[in-house]
Amino acid sequence: MPTEITHAFEIGPLALGLMLVGSILLFGLAFEQLYTYWNLVETARDLGSEVGKAIYRGDLQAARTACERSESPVADVFIAALNKMNHPGESVQRAAERERMRFGLWMKRRLWAIGTVGAIAPFVGLFGTVLGIIRSFKDIAQAGAGGFSVVAGGVSEALVATAGGIAVAVVAVVFYNYFQSRANQTTIEVKLVVDEFLEQLNSRSSGTPPRAPFASATTAESRDTPVSGVVAPSES
Repeated sequence: MPTEITHAFEIGPLALGLMLVGSILLFGLAFEQLYTYWNLVETARDLGSEVGKAIYRGDLQAARTACERSESPVADVFIAALNKMNHPGESVQRAAERERMRFGLWMKRRLWAIGTVGAIAPFVGLFGTVLGIIRSFKDIAQAGAGGFSVVAGGVSEALVATAGGIAVAVVAVVFYNYFQSRANQTTIEVKLVVDEFLEQLNSRSSGTPPRAPFASATTAESRDTPVSGVVAPSES
């Protein structure tokens, strides 16, 4: 009985090998993407806050140093903008936007492979199905007669191959949709951080005092309040 059950779940070696390769590739890419997105937004916000504080103090060198020491990929966007500060006639915004677009492409660099696995997995299962049917006809030819006992091995191989291909495809599509959504959300979050950075940088270059990084409305209003101990001259 155990031998019969084992034979019932047999699959062609070629189809099995292709499914195993696809599964290993799929989960390897998925873990790599998870590692890429891990704390990416949080580190970008922390770096934006640190750089914003340096710009608020007027210390661009400290801002550059913070970017060079950071492991966040958003640091390249900040450095590209800071490099244009000493080059009149060159756009800081365009430099930052170019690097931000490269950052977006970098985040999605593995999605095509995950999508490819999801697209071809059902065809690999179909390939295994065809091999199983071929095996069934071969068994009929060798036995010289039909019957369920003759074709059971080939049919079971075909069905298992189909189920395996569908299972891999479903997992791949779930991963693809999740990482696509995560990449879009991360892109928006990073754009907000970069826009905040550019606003502070433009305020400094135009000569107007930049606002404190990520300050609330209450904090902004407190900067407009006269400093305690300083009395405005009264009109005579």
